[in-house]
Amino acid sequence: MSNKGNNRHVKRLAASKYMSIERKTSAYVVKPAPGRHTLDANIAITTVLKEKLHVAGNSKESRTLLKAGKIFVNGKVVKEEKYPVGFGDVIFLKPSDSHYKVGVGRYGTFNIEKVAKKDAEEITCKVVGKYVSKGGKLMMRLHTGTIIPAEKNVNVNDSVIISGDKVKSVIKLAPGAKCMVYKGVHAPVHGSVKSIKPGNMVRDATAEIESGKERFETTVDNIIAVGA
Repeated sequence: MSNKGNNRHVKRLAASKYMSIERKTSAYVVKPAPGRHTLDANIAITTVLKEKLHVAGNSKESRTLLKAGKIFVNGKVVKEEKYPVGFGDVIFLKPSDSHYKVGVGRYGTFNIEKVAKKDAEEITCKVVGKYVSKGGKLMMRLHTGTIIPAEKNVNVNDSVIISGDKVKSVIKLAPGAKCMVYKGVHAPVHGSVKSIKPGNMVRDATAEIESGKERFETTVDNIIAVGA
């Protein structure tokens, strides 16, 4: 009979390039749980602990750390071994009192760096959607999958700097704004937005980016505003 359900595992050879993992060390890699980040742009927390941070030697050790409540993502305890982690997330390891921020590697692949505590207290997130919830309350959805009350002056594709559960400031995606390319062939280039061309039914909105002496065009979906 044919397989009529989603696979609960991923073969390493077929895993997304975003994971940036060894392909031939074993047959399978943990498949991240659905939600938050898209499947092609996230990695399971247990894989991060084993293969990126090297704080666990195997799946059993990573599960022990998780079940003990010693791993935090964006300030919240994570105990699910398939919990998806992606760009913009901050991981805190309680045993070593260490903070790590998920960034972007070449071509938008997974990259993680150790940061100071003060740098981990604020998270820059891109607004990818706004909607009116029950009761007429305006909400906004961030690229990390988080949903929070919307600010009146925030539009889709703008960025917000979050400290805890509160919006500290807003960064508008407009000509002159500083940005970072976090997806596509130009990642992880930093630059400034020179112009934005609105999209239509045929093509997506695009932005012209200036980075040093180089100028290129990419879709607005590939960039995030990081400064005014």
